Amino acid sequence: MSKSEQISAIVIDDEKNNRDHLNNLLSKYCGNINVLGMACNATDGLNLIDQTKPQLVFLDIQMPAGSGFDLLSSIKERNFEVIFVTAYDQFAIKAIRFCAFDYLLKPINTLELQHACNRVIDKIRKNRLDTEEQIETFKINKQNQHKRIALPSAERLLFVDTSDIIRCKSESNYTQVYLRSGQKQLVSRTLKEFEDLLADEGFIRVHQSHLVNISEIQSYEKTEGGYLVMKDGTQISLSRMRRESVLEALRS
Repeated sequence: MSKSEQISAIVIDDEKNNRDHLNNLLSKYCGNINVLGMACNATDGLNLIDQTKPQLVFLDIQMPAGSGFDLLSSIKERNFEVIFVTAYDQFAIKAIRFCAFDYLLKPINTLELQHACNRVIDKIRKNRLDTEEQIETFKINKQNQHKRIALPSAERLLFVDTSDIIRCKSESNYTQVYLRSGQKQLVSRTLKEFEDLLADEGFIRVHQSHLVNISEIQSYEKTEGGYLVMKDGTQISLSRMRRESVLEALRS
């Protein structure tokens, strides 16, 4: 990865000395990591994530008024990698369950930090190239009027017409894609990526967790706060903030 291809990152740790020390190490030994900001607790960390949209978060675990695990639990759709940096080794298994990329113990070993950063850079770069390749393939297919996309998983690469997709549901950093055939495919892409990919194909975000094919909507039910019934019988709640835009799309 060239110097110009930097990875944006933030540091969340309740101790200023630890934040400054890690920032200095990254600046000195990990030149491709660009630290956009630092936060001293989970609340400020969430705000900083929302403001900066980092690709990588260096996260302490034990902090007052909310642990690093609490912070991650409050994020519905995570679009960044996490490297835990902590003085305690007993949380390693839990960190794995939270899909942490790596787990570094304080005091930080410089070589371990460099190794973790190099590996996470490779992963982020590969994910970006895979996404760009899929988007480019999608654009080419659109030009050929074959509206098809590839849905990659660990076991296979499934090619589908976009019209055969009923809905997409967020599963943390993954998206479950439901097809008219009854099949479903779990894809290592966020719902936001699918929203961008299918923006011109008649799909609309109706909820933080759901993207639906407008042509597959059977009805809008006004009871219980309002929800959609899809042609396959699935009921999907409408978020209050998206209801008007969804209804407008249905009317048009």
